[in-house]
Amino acid sequence: MSKIRLCINYQKLSVGQKVNLSREDLNYLFNVMRYNVGQRICLTDGKGKNYIGEIIDKKTVIILKEENNSVEDNFDLVLCQALLKSNKMELVIQKATELGVKRIIPFVSERCIIKKTNKIERWRRIAKEATEQSLRSILPEIENITTFRELLNSIHNGIFFWEKASQSLFETVQKIDILKPVYLIIGPEGGFTEKEAEEAKLKGLQIASLGKRVLRTETASIVATALLSFLLQNYDIIKQWMLNKKL
Repeated sequence: MSKIRLCINYQKLSVGQKVNLSREDLNYLFNVMRYNVGQRICLTDGKGKNYIGEIIDKKTVIILKEENNSVEDNFDLVLCQALLKSNKMELVIQKATELGVKRIIPFVSERCIIKKTNKIERWRRIAKEATEQSLRSILPEIENITTFRELLNSIHNGIFFWEKASQSLFETVQKIDILKPVYLIIGPEGGFTEKEAEEAKLKGLQIASLGKRVLRTETASIVATALLSFLLQNYDIIKQWMLNKKL
């Protein structure tokens, strides 16, 4: 099996097709990974399908067959992240992609230090690289920046993470619908205001805590995503354990 996976989100893929790789992918394949003509690699369309291809020249790969080898979860996590300073935002996008989120929605809240940015395309490149590194077959969509209130009006089935919340994440998981996309809402460096927390509660979002300690926002994003992913992957086991405990 190939040791790398290229995410080809700029061409439609199908068996027998010859794919002309982008300049960035060519550089990565030949100059970074030192692959040669005749070797096989794994490709993904970024939408859930994987393929095995063969390098036929210094710019082209032919798709030989579809590969049923996916590491994707059967639930949808959507990370809603308040804008952070450049390097922190990039870290969150990279790690959230590795951890399996399907979408990332950046938004501006009251205490955001950064109110706008022109780095969305860079974030999308970071997500693509993280998708390839983690051998995923779905490239997370990074949406355009929205406001906190626009975000609240557009989502449901969400978990609003706030350091002053009393409800634990374990309790929260039992109250959400795992058959629908689960939205994780994380605040900026200064945290959410009391007013924003009240607005989220009025919208029907679950208000949850990540524990006794106050985490940096980039840490909170990674921890929340990792914990939700673990809990949902083991949801049936946890549900059975809770049932046995009640008995």
